[in-house]
Amino acid sequence: MIIPILLYHAVSDAPSRFIAPFTVSPAAFARHLDAITEAGGTTLTVSQLRAAVRGDGTLPPRPVLVTFDDGFRDTLTAAAPLLAARDMTATVYVTTGVADGVSPGGDPMLSWAELRELGAIGELGAHSHTHRELDTLPLADVRREVVDCKRRLEDGIGRPVHSFAYPFGYSDPRVRRVVAEAGYSSACSVKNALSCVDDPDYGLSRLMLTATHTDADVRGWLRGAAPIGQPDERLRTRGWRAWRRLRSRWRPVPPWAAVGSPAGEMP
Repeated sequence: MIIPILLYHAVSDAPSRFIAPFTVSPAAFARHLDAITEAGGTTLTVSQLRAAVRGDGTLPPRPVLVTFDDGFRDTLTAAAPLLAARDMTATVYVTTGVADGVSPGGDPMLSWAELRELGAIGELGAHSHTHRELDTLPLADVRREVVDCKRRLEDGIGRPVHSFAYPFGYSDPRVRRVVAEAGYSSACSVKNALSCVDDPDYGLSRLMLTATHTDADVRGWLRGAAPIGQPDERLRTRGWRAWRRLRSRWRPVPPWAAVGSPAGEMP
């Protein structure tokens, strides 16, 4: 069974230049949700999907997941009402270090009170504390980013957090092991591919929406017109990781600085 997991960032008509390439308008987002309905899709959270795959629940005939990375305020103000109007759910991955603050571009981020409100209508997951390239960091820093984010988010929203999304989509075996040891039961990559029931728990494939994607692209993904279940350790992925690690020795990527895209992985 193929499972489209859609990845959004901001849903806004007036994003900053920082996030504009990875923003869709509220009108476009509404059309995407309508396309899910027209395709016979049923939305699940990431944790609901993985529980059903493990046998603790039943998968609907056409599961579709809607996810958001970072925690922009418009996830609550623009996206959530459109989801609620269609009785749909979503998973929102939060970068805890910018909760109650702004993005590097000045976009408002969700406050802790807003996160608690959003958590009442969907799932909240962790997206690290400072949005760094985890696979280039020393192991102690990886643990801080992964474990501290879970602790801060659980303390802030008053409920357990079960899922993680890798900043920039980047992970390696070491990072995935830390995520599992921290107590998360699933983790999302990017891969720009369809997920499937055979995806690893800590390497779920997602399809990232950008400002250039059309309604036809989304309808195609919902029909299965995309690669399926890309491996975590492709040769090009390992080569790109080696280059980023080498580069970080003389030019470290600071928190929230993008290499190519806010949540992208080298295709």
